[in-house]
Amino acid sequence: MDNDDLSETQAKIYHFIGEYTRRYGMPPTNREIGEAVHIKSTGHVDYHLTVLDKKGYIHRERRKSRGIRLMRGEEVQGLRIAGTIAAGVPLDIYATAQQEALDLGKHTREYVLLVRGQSMIEDHIADGDYVLIDPGAYINDGDIIVATHKTGNAEGGAATLKRIYKEQNHIRLQPANSEMDPIIISPEEWDNEWEVQGKVTAVYRRC
Repeated sequence: MDNDDLSETQAKIYHFIGEYTRRYGMPPTNREIGEAVHIKSTGHVDYHLTVLDKKGYIHRERRKSRGIRLMRGEEVQGLRIAGTIAAGVPLDIYATAQQEALDLGKHTREYVLLVRGQSMIEDHIADGDYVLIDPGAYINDGDIIVATHKTGNAEGGAATLKRIYKEQNHIRLQPANSEMDPIIISPEEWDNEWEVQGKVTAVYRRC
């Protein structure tokens, strides 16, 4: 995209935020940004983030170490919003689908889901945000994923957005909300009734 209104440092920071978010499913901290673009002072990083915020490239949630959202991005422009995903109890995915174009980047195998619920707020994924899902990504322990319960009422099953942990006697789908309990699933039930639809590679918020 055209970054002519940004300094070289600000453009580097903006692109690093996008790359980091796609890789880890969450935005970087100020310290991580500084290390990536060789800025020692977190205050100096904060200055550049303030400029990016004012120019509409990002949105910042104050007093949160990872409270950054990209507001523009070529990498996901024009992706279809495939449906609504529950950040809470499993929700019938695609039953409330919005078949519209989200003006965020080029067409790829990835797709966008609209988040409903508050179970991932401590990972800075709030109700009304959009998550970019890569259905072909390798899933590591602790990744944020879309898990679908095949016995859900909708055609695609009932889906939920959680961090996944494969533990000794069960699979744990962990919310990022200290007021909510995880979903605990036996290995047999997981193998027979659940399916991972993809991994969250980015989070977007419209102003």
